[in-house]
Amino acid sequence: ATGSPFEIGCGHGKGLTVNVALPQGFEDLALWSACAQVLVPSTRSFKPDLILISAGFDAAAGDPLGGCSVTPQLFGLLTREILKLSTETAHGRVLLALEGGYNVDVLAECVEDVMTALVDEVDLVTAPFASA
Repeated sequence: ATGSPFEIGCGHGKGLTVNVALPQGFEDLALWSACAQVLVPSTRSFKPDLILISAGFDAAAGDPLGGCSVTPQLFGLLTREILKLSTETAHGRVLLALEGGYNVDVLAECVEDVMTALVDEVDLVTAPFASA
């Protein structure tokens, strides 16, 4: 496991590190809940200039390293919600860096869903992570 919930940063960055512990083998609902209940309020509090996403897909169902069961569709949905959140908190600025995912077929599906979300029109009427 990486990123203990008790690691909160140090020095000028103290309180600016947020780690969310997820259960082994987590699925869509656990990841959605972590984003909606922890990361969204943290982002609103931080008011970042940019949202940087380390877009690793190790958690995707079928990935040999992650051992989790997140669907590619959820990665796309999370991207849409983060784009909405970015208009509220970071002037719409989001940067994604692809960094993981070790089943090329599943990785391709995840990247496709995320890329589709990036080029689709963003629904700014509904609050980020308002739908369950």
